[in-house]
Amino acid sequence: MRITTQSLTLYLFMVIALTSVLFGIVSAQAAPMTDEQIGRIRTSCVSAKNTLNQLHASDALLRVNRGQLYESMSTKLMARFNSRADSNHLDTKDLTTVTQSYGTVLTTFREDYKSYEIQLATALTIDCLKEPVSFYDAVALTRTKRAQVHVDVIKLHQYIDDYKVAFDAFAANLNKTDGVTK
Repeated sequence: MRITTQSLTLYLFMVIALTSVLFGIVSAQAAPMTDEQIGRIRTSCVSAKNTLNQLHASDALLRVNRGQLYESMSTKLMARFNSRADSNHLDTKDLTTVTQSYGTVLTTFREDYKSYEIQLATALTIDCLKEPVSFYDAVALTRTKRAQVHVDVIKLHQYIDDYKVAFDAFAANLNKTDGVTK
């Protein structure tokens, strides 16, 4: 099953909208939940659990596919090219800097995703009929951790763009140097 970026974005938007509507904008620290809010959580319990289970399944597939892609970008493209260019005594400083930053963010992405995955699994184990406030708090924390994963993905994409810019500059410099030495 192949998930397109557009369908994933739409799905994620629906999940966020559903959880926001179901649980309202209530902070566990700001004020205790009202009986009406608790009632809405209980009423929507089965639907919320089903949605979270679907999210859990699709995110697992997406994590594997994206994780492999991000890893390949680092090990099969960036690192290999940098190593080859460096062995030819070419200036790879900018490329290496971007690659190292990308690697750091990739590690952070993995850790943040694991944390999100654990929190989502924890939320799914809570009986929202018996413990609606705990369920709400777990889902809210899951949402926060998922937002952090999203931030990591944006950073990874930015470093991919940065690598392209550094590569284009490297190639332009190499072409200029080759034109002078010929």
